[in-house]
Amino acid sequence: MFLPSLACFELLIFLGFAIQLLHKGLDIVTLRALIPHLFIQALPYSIPSALLTATSMTYGRMSADHEIVAIQAGGVHILKVIMPVLVMGCVFSLITLSLVSEVLPRSSFRIIVLQERALNNILAGRLATFQKKLNLYPYQIYVGSVENNVNKDIAVIEYVNDYVTNVILAEEGSIAMDEEENKVLLTLRRGEFLKPNYKKTDEIPRVGVFHETTFEISLKEKKRESSSRYMTVFQLCRYNKEISMEMARSKESPLNSGKNKDVLAKELAVYREELAGLSRKRENLLLELKRANENVTRQKTKIEGLENESKIAKNYILIANENLIQVKRENKLGGSMSEAKDKKIMQIKETIEKEKQRVYSIEQKVAAASEIKTEETKKIVLLSQTIAEINSRRDVLLKDIGVLENETNIADKEEIMRKNDVSIHKRLAQALSCIPFVIIGIPMGIMLRSGHLIVGLGASFLVILFLYYPLVVTGIVMAKDTFVPVVPAIWGADIILFLGGMFIFRKLFAR
Repeated sequence: MFLPSLACFELLIFLGFAIQLLHKGLDIVTLRALIPHLFIQALPYSIPSALLTATSMTYGRMSADHEIVAIQAGGVHILKVIMPVLVMGCVFSLITLSLVSEVLPRSSFRIIVLQERALNNILAGRLATFQKKLNLYPYQIYVGSVENNVNKDIAVIEYVNDYVTNVILAEEGSIAMDEEENKVLLTLRRGEFLKPNYKKTDEIPRVGVFHETTFEISLKEKKRESSSRYMTVFQLCRYNKEISMEMARSKESPLNSGKNKDVLAKELAVYREELAGLSRKRENLLLELKRANENVTRQKTKIEGLENESKIAKNYILIANENLIQVKRENKLGGSMSEAKDKKIMQIKETIEKEKQRVYSIEQKVAAASEIKTEETKKIVLLSQTIAEINSRRDVLLKDIGVLENETNIADKEEIMRKNDVSIHKRLAQALSCIPFVIIGIPMGIMLRSGHLIVGLGASFLVILFLYYPLVVTGIVMAKDTFVPVVPAIWGADIILFLGGMFIFRKLFAR
């Protein structure tokens, strides 16, 4: 019963995968090359399901034919009938474990290799070199060159999960950002739509051509993450060990342990915004301080020049007074005053008065310059104090930002480790689910009392679709998005199924 059940489940799951990929944009030509890999990816799901169906059908037929009652009546313990199937469950668990831990990652990686070959064939000769590469999941945009702010030789690659569905090549185009709508507007001119051929890399099927087209890329889409599905279980374990060693080498301890990434990101954004504001304010204050120092230097130079000018004016006054005394002495000795001498005396007095006014004006200018110098000196002191306070606050912010960045880095690594742990335990739980399926399949088959294939498949679908996989999905979501421990969250479905099977088994044979 196992082989026909396996074929049914394998075909159903394969069709589910294929229809999903076709619905998302993958074409028949591409899907044809991926058929072996899709069958391999369906095996870890179909083997436990087929084992459950085969177990329930086998023991259902034995129960319907009263063979179990006859075996017990013949003195044979029921464990001798159950033990071979339990051993087969363990064997199939090991087979499934090898599939999910080693074969599936290599198959997924093989798909990526085929995809890269198909893309390289399309881009060969079109983009020998490219200046820019933009990752805007689910798109990757390559730009060959930029001439006069116009992008030349553009290639746009569209992804669905891990598969390339469309390639757009254009001679030129423009990329504009709409910050209000949080999207990118891409305008392409003179191009063509292509489909990558995973099987025949020498063929490049063209879907259509266009003169000009515009489409939007929302930046709200989830970013494409480096998937752990390409890594084997041993590689994931080694990766977690390396991350643990990196975290152990981290010398700084988190400032606020226990905060999630969103809280850390918000705090980091606030601190960085404050730091940017302080930096701008500091630059303005430094510029103002520079101007104040230049003004003080300028006023000092001005005062020195005015003092020199005042000294010269005072010397003129001194010389003029001496000349005036000399003229008056000559008049006394001569006994008579001529008109020329009177005029000379008047000129000397006018010169003295003019120089005194000049000295007074200079002193006023010196006083004004000194006042300006004093104000600028006070301003320099205040600016220096403010800058010192800003520098002190900046140092604190830089330290806090460093700690938050370190804590964010640790949170990122912890998140990666948690995702890896989820992937590891998910694979192990999926592989070892063969045993709980056997445990619950035996009493379920005995209670059904039917060995018909439809009955077995129907009962298996009920257990799988309405009990097991809802618990698996719930456990995975809880393990990824909450702080629930990974082991009970991921293994919860297997444990519940195992305990439920043992409970039913015990009740059944207790009667």
